[in-house]
Amino acid sequence: MFIKTFSKIYSQTFIQTKRKMSVFVQKVNPLTGSNDWVIQNEDYDYHQEVARSAFADMLHDRERNQLYEKALKTAIEKIHSMGKRANVLDIGTGTGLLSMMAAKNGADSIIACEAFKPMSECALNIIELNGFKDKIKVIPKRSTTLSVGCEGDLPEKCNILVTEVFDTELIGEGALSTFDHAHKHLLEKECIVIPDNATIFAQVVECPFAQNWNKLKDIYNDDLEILIKVPENIRKCPGSAAVHDIQLSQLPLSSFNPIIPPTPVLRFDWSGKTPFVFERSTIQTLTSLREGKAQMVFMWWELQMDINGEHILSCAPYWAHPKSKEKLTVEVPWRDHWMQAVYYLPQEVDVKQGQEIHLISCHDEYSLWFNFTTTLRITDLHYLSPVCECGLHVAFSRTRIGQLNDTKRYKKFLRILEENIDKDSCILFLSDSFHYGLVASKLGAKKLYFLDTNMICRKVLKEFIKHNKIDNAVILEDAKSLKNIDLNTVSIVFGEPYFTSTILPWDNLLFLYLRGSIRTVLNKNVKVFPKSCNVKAVAVNFENLNKIREPLGICEGFSMANFDHLISESSNLSDDNVEAQPLWEYPGIALSKETDIAQINLLEEHESVLETQGTINIELDQPCNGIALWVNWNLDDTAKGTISTGPTQPIVVGQKVHWDIYTRQGVCLFSAKQVKVLQFYFSFNFKEGNINFTYS
Repeated sequence: MFIKTFSKIYSQTFIQTKRKMSVFVQKVNPLTGSNDWVIQNEDYDYHQEVARSAFADMLHDRERNQLYEKALKTAIEKIHSMGKRANVLDIGTGTGLLSMMAAKNGADSIIACEAFKPMSECALNIIELNGFKDKIKVIPKRSTTLSVGCEGDLPEKCNILVTEVFDTELIGEGALSTFDHAHKHLLEKECIVIPDNATIFAQVVECPFAQNWNKLKDIYNDDLEILIKVPENIRKCPGSAAVHDIQLSQLPLSSFNPIIPPTPVLRFDWSGKTPFVFERSTIQTLTSLREGKAQMVFMWWELQMDINGEHILSCAPYWAHPKSKEKLTVEVPWRDHWMQAVYYLPQEVDVKQGQEIHLISCHDEYSLWFNFTTTLRITDLHYLSPVCECGLHVAFSRTRIGQLNDTKRYKKFLRILEENIDKDSCILFLSDSFHYGLVASKLGAKKLYFLDTNMICRKVLKEFIKHNKIDNAVILEDAKSLKNIDLNTVSIVFGEPYFTSTILPWDNLLFLYLRGSIRTVLNKNVKVFPKSCNVKAVAVNFENLNKIREPLGICEGFSMANFDHLISESSNLSDDNVEAQPLWEYPGIALSKETDIAQINLLEEHESVLETQGTINIELDQPCNGIALWVNWNLDDTAKGTISTGPTQPIVVGQKVHWDIYTRQGVCLFSAKQVKVLQFYFSFNFKEGNINFTYS
């Protein structure tokens, strides 16, 4: 993660290269844990924001684009039928696509505002490129700062508003305040708004699969004996109201038990015909479909695009999509800019089939939350947004909580510990938030040391130590604290490895540097786990994920060449070749066998650069649009001692790859190419802690 303020020492230090100014920027190296100074283009932050803006992903959504145009055409015809000029205001114009659609369909005047300067400049260029320079006025401002009048930004109030200011939660980008201000200051009273309104749908379900991302479980051995119990304050914690955005269509139908059907719970009228409410709660009294535990709410929304209700844009997963009523199987539009979401209920509630239940849906200006009860004796607590009281849901990502609940994963750790611990064992754990290491105390270890660099993670670990009455564990706050213990007595150094700073799978090689920093003071007979790791790759044809980086070219008949150039330039300046993605949410077909990229020995001291190169051979006559990468951590020399961050089943060429759901994999995305061979180059500079993967 990059720090956006420069050190005073370097704040005036610039390097002239090819007419571009460069600056020193401080960057946290996830492998070494140190702050490094690196040279970046002076507009690095600007380019990073452009590259990550996700405009392209949104514009690849053809259904969205076409429904907006249909609604615009209807609105313009409606205004013209009333004998009026169609004056359009486009808020957050982005590339200018919606404004050009309005011009194409006969709008008399169009004002487009865009506060993000790079995009407002890009919109001007795209509008000129497509021949609409004289029809569309672009204003580089937020809509809430626009003025109306002879000397203002708008000569008169508009009678058509078109805008897309929505996110996964619908209102998270400030939609309520945007529409409210527009109606009060920028629009005529009798105006048409696109979209006209929105409805949020909720479905209460029992889903142990997803609950693994929210609630920690006790740790058992093979005899079902509890080794480590979850503290009561963590078990009963209401959790966090933070949205968990997810591609719900990738959840197996067998993984959840619907307690209620999809239910409309909140409606937002963008038309201005009713007042805007910034805080609200509703109660739906329903009858449960099945017996089970109400654990969470699946949420999505739909937009009514036009005033007549003829054009509906639904973000529902496939099993609840309006199109699914027409036929048994339906391919719903893929979206990554508008996903579905999971909201975890503060407490699980047991429900019987046919029982009367009550779903409480709440929102403020920017967010949603839900509660659930079987009685109408409702307290004020039901309307409060849940807040984590234990620290777990603050310090740990959803993915991390899932990792800690992964039985197959922790049983591999248990086997290693059982085989190597005796009554004299002193163990040093080099991992963040690894409460599982407390199992070593139950197995008879003499002393446990936990190096945990995250303050809130340490708080959670202390709760586990206290609740499980463990008296031989010591928590160390940072690497410097290692000097306070007698490292010569340590007989086992154990890493999961996992660190809160991890982004890419190989970032957990911080374990190598932590172990290396104490190598000379450790007992020569010390055992180290894991012993090695393998970086692996597979060539993939992703169904949709490539769209987040795919050039637009022509979008709905309009050239987006300027935008493609802007994104490409910004990505080249600010992005690494490899990015992290939870690939289980993004189906793809394997085009090659699993390929070994590099093997790294974690027991040795490395001083040089590890370099490998080779080929990934494409075995199918299908276009390739990505390379997926992951790391296997080898606790010992056996296959059953491998912790994989990649596929959970053997890769079969031509079939879907099944990815570990509790880690993010690395991925290189590119425009689909019909190729037979991908050449790769991998380098690991041990001294600097830099890993580089390139391909051609």
